[in-house]
Amino acid sequence: MVTPSQGNTSDIKPPPGHGKITCHLPPGAKKPTFSTFRASYPLKFLTPKTHKPNLAAVYFLSYGGGLVSGDSICVDVEIFQNVNLMLLTQGSTKIYKQRAQKECVNDSNDGLQTEPKNLSSITRQSLNAYVHESSILLQLPEPTTCFRDAEYIQSQTFSLENNASVVILDWFTSGRMSRGERWEFAHYESGVNVLVGGKLIFRDVVLLQNENEGENNISKINSRLKPYECFATLVIYGPKVISLTNHLMNEFDKIVVDKMDKIADLVWCASALHMEEENVRGVVIKVAGITTEIVRRFLVGVALKGLDEVIGENLFERAL
Repeated sequence: MVTPSQGNTSDIKPPPGHGKITCHLPPGAKKPTFSTFRASYPLKFLTPKTHKPNLAAVYFLSYGGGLVSGDSICVDVEIFQNVNLMLLTQGSTKIYKQRAQKECVNDSNDGLQTEPKNLSSITRQSLNAYVHESSILLQLPEPTTCFRDAEYIQSQTFSLENNASVVILDWFTSGRMSRGERWEFAHYESGVNVLVGGKLIFRDVVLLQNENEGENNISKINSRLKPYECFATLVIYGPKVISLTNHLMNEFDKIVVDKMDKIADLVWCASALHMEEENVRGVVIKVAGITTEIVRRFLVGVALKGLDEVIGENLFERAL
């Protein structure tokens, strides 16, 4: 894994937690280059080598392997014509627990006084992406995992020109299941907006606000969502993924709705996105699974089947 050369990296240092990526394909070239590639602590970018023409990839990393209370991450991405860009993470995005209130010493005219000062704040992350025509942006991170008492807000906005394409995966788990934590975070909110030609065609917000209930002090989210431990939203849109869109709509049409004797290990549904006359330009997939691995297998084997033709088999396997 390598970083871009200094000639393609701006010397302007962004504010803490901010990053910017600009990617274009020079005339006659087969590999995209980064004209802007910068990030500041606790955010870091790495880019691996790719073998497919017109394809570049960027890993988003954070020091310490996750986001702590009060972190605010903001990334701007712009890809120009004929670029295929993948945005990845090396592991699940871990959201650590919210810091408790602390005390500080205030030096006033009356002498030293101890006053409570709330140093905690919600952990935030935002992505703003602009995709030019004949390009595709593939946002394929690992799932978000919120620890006990964590508070997290995420927003993602994708602005596409009329002939651009996008694949957006937004998924999250119930928490650190190996530690017995299931839906014990305080607040989780994730929003996705997709605009085409300046027109909003898709908006989705997942909001989970937790509180305990009952004699066993079980969280409301746990009691309502069990036995499912992982949820995913997948948005696929544009001419470069039209075959994948048609494949998913055909697979969903094969499903027979019937009464079940037991809860299924995985459930999913598909909805057409942005109909133009009788042509479906995209699809939205919603998935729930009893484990993260079951959802992952569905994404790799069904929902994103054939995407390796765009990004290459090796990188596709590493992505998910």
